[in-house]
Amino acid sequence: MDYKFLRAIRFIKTYGSFFKPFLNEPLDLFSTSNAERAFLSVLRCEYDLEYQKGLEEIQKSIRKYAYNKNIEFLFLVKKLEFLRRLGRSKQAEKVYHKLRNSVSTVSPNIRSTVIDEIIGYCSMTNLSKNCLGKFHMDGSCLNDSAKAFIEINVGRNLIRNGNVDGLEHFKKALVLAKSIPHPSGMITSLNALAWYGLKYYSDEAVYYAKEALYWMGWYYEKPKLYVFDTTLEIVKRIQDISLYHVAKDFIFLYELSTDEERKKYKKRLTQAKRILSTTFYKSDGKIRRFLRKINKTRSLEEIISRREVFNLLHSKVKNIRGETIRKIISANYETIKDTDFPKLPGGFACEIVKKEEDLQDGIDSVINGQKNLDPFVQARKDLARQFLERIPKRPREMFIQRYLTLSDDEKSIIDRFARDYIRYDIRWGMRVKISDSMKKYAKAFHFKKTPAALAYYALSTQKEREKLLEVLEKFG
Repeated sequence: MDYKFLRAIRFIKTYGSFFKPFLNEPLDLFSTSNAERAFLSVLRCEYDLEYQKGLEEIQKSIRKYAYNKNIEFLFLVKKLEFLRRLGRSKQAEKVYHKLRNSVSTVSPNIRSTVIDEIIGYCSMTNLSKNCLGKFHMDGSCLNDSAKAFIEINVGRNLIRNGNVDGLEHFKKALVLAKSIPHPSGMITSLNALAWYGLKYYSDEAVYYAKEALYWMGWYYEKPKLYVFDTTLEIVKRIQDISLYHVAKDFIFLYELSTDEERKKYKKRLTQAKRILSTTFYKSDGKIRRFLRKINKTRSLEEIISRREVFNLLHSKVKNIRGETIRKIISANYETIKDTDFPKLPGGFACEIVKKEEDLQDGIDSVINGQKNLDPFVQARKDLARQFLERIPKRPREMFIQRYLTLSDDEKSIIDRFARDYIRYDIRWGMRVKISDSMKKYAKAFHFKKTPAALAYYALSTQKEREKLLEVLEKFG
């Protein structure tokens, strides 16, 4: 088995789907044989959440490359994982036993990969009590990413049996995943802390839900709707003001998700739409105080009738119409837009969110100082902000001037490049060769070579990469 391919397996074990740009490198430098390339193709299916397609490729490849036992074991590891994710427990158990009974014949080069999957599978089931044998969940053969997911699985088993100690295992998993970093490990553990922790610590649950949403925005282009699902449920229960931004962004991102995900979260979509379709809001103390403040700078009687003003300011009505709020916002937009969003009454917050454009998360939103309480969007804005800050002042000013002249589609691909550039600017322990076509742009804007190369290869198709180069050409 090729050394470069084994190194790829090691990196994939460590970083999970965060490793995807390496697989998009057109020469597949980690792979020399057709069997190894077939395995990398299966990994692409995994990272695109196409588990059924991946299973079909695995079946073909196992038959085709049956002579290569090491590759066969790697395919079986992925088959076990895909079957588990698709909920096919009986089929998964058969694959598990096949792997479990064959460990002694597995090459030392990939044995730890097979053992990781065996222990991980056991930790999710009752098999851990009687099937692990000489393997241990705290074994030295496990790397930190494997340990993180085992901690998550153990935590779930405990919490589902009413044991609050399960939360501590999620916290251990979070520490391990952050140290790598392993994005899906971080987000999964944070989401578990939020979802299962709500029963015990509501304040902490809100914090963890927002953290999960933030790191999802930081590390992933395609959102994982289960994180939005958790966050919407929690912020709705406690009436957090971020509810409106999160609901609106969820509706927009829902349409960009796979058919499978859309089917799973259809009820949450209906709920999010209902949240933003409100036409009447409770006229409480917070709204009255806010209206009195506005009334001091501009008489409300210039906007709505005197009777309406009296009734609202003197608690004569229980509700205020959305139409009334929209009139007040339009007449006092400059004053209201400068108010800290968390200080706005719920009705005003909801009506302002309704007026906003969808998903303001690009370099534009940083330049214009647009506000948003959705942690997912905030993370993407933070990536754009850091990208601009990494460019020296003079070329940065030129970059911004050229950026502002682009069409929305052209801005979109530059925004994607900017986010990925910051995402992949970490110590990889290896060098990545930058493509010749990207070199002049890296030099012009003082980009680091490795993150610039990975941001280029993070685009899945050659067509997308050519589009990026075409737009970058407009920057001179």
